[in-house]
Amino acid sequence: MPSLIRSTLTRLIASAALGVPLLPAPALALPEAEVATKLDSILMLIVVDAKGSPRAIKAKVDDKPANAYLAAMSIAAAEEITAGKRYGVAKPDAKSLRFAPVSLAKFYQLLGPLLQKNPKDLGVIAPDPAQIGAAEKLLIEQKVPAAQAKQIATLQPMVFCPEPGLLVSFNEGPEKGKQFVPCATEAGFVESMVQRGIKESPQLAKANLRVVAIPLNSFVAYLRQEPAEKVGQLRVIPSGRMLELVQQLSKKTAPSSSEAMP
Repeated sequence: MPSLIRSTLTRLIASAALGVPLLPAPALALPEAEVATKLDSILMLIVVDAKGSPRAIKAKVDDKPANAYLAAMSIAAAEEITAGKRYGVAKPDAKSLRFAPVSLAKFYQLLGPLLQKNPKDLGVIAPDPAQIGAAEKLLIEQKVPAAQAKQIATLQPMVFCPEPGLLVSFNEGPEKGKQFVPCATEAGFVESMVQRGIKESPQLAKANLRVVAIPLNSFVAYLRQEPAEKVGQLRVIPSGRMLELVQQLSKKTAPSSSEAMP
């Protein structure tokens, strides 16, 4: 598999604002439906109103006042927002925020029309604070200047992938035997896969296999812009913590109602 580093880190921008894809993909790229399927396993929490619809609030993004749709990659990231530690949300507003679980694909689907209607509004996803240290360390190892690596890791969520691509397969279920390259939003998960691969395969031990950090914006752009043969086997494994939260809320929520996390 071609280097993810060369393809995704060539134009790093230290910005918190998330770019919502609006332009058509190149002819040889993955169909948008397949990209959406890959993004459907990236789970997060989005600020919603009483009806469960995305809610834009007054915030500070990249040190500038903005009307922003806020989301969080983890419960801890959501707690930083409600504590007033991110985006300069006024404390009375921050404490009253409600969050609902969505996938990144759903986030794009919901925000696309809203941002087209009001182009000055922003979509912002807070990174998981538990992943910031690992992301910064990996970015530095990927030759990103230290100051820039720290800023990017603090502002942007990350997707972690093995480099070069490590093929694994399902042992059971309807996709048993199907091979894919495992990525995740938690560095520790991918590191465990890399270490297992090195332990089980002498060939992989010689391949300088490692974990790399890719800013979420860059990862999505890579999926949408590169030829399908380069990205087709990439698969983001859902966060175990977020998956558990979604399952818990699903059990509590009746089909005709909507429940959010206060």
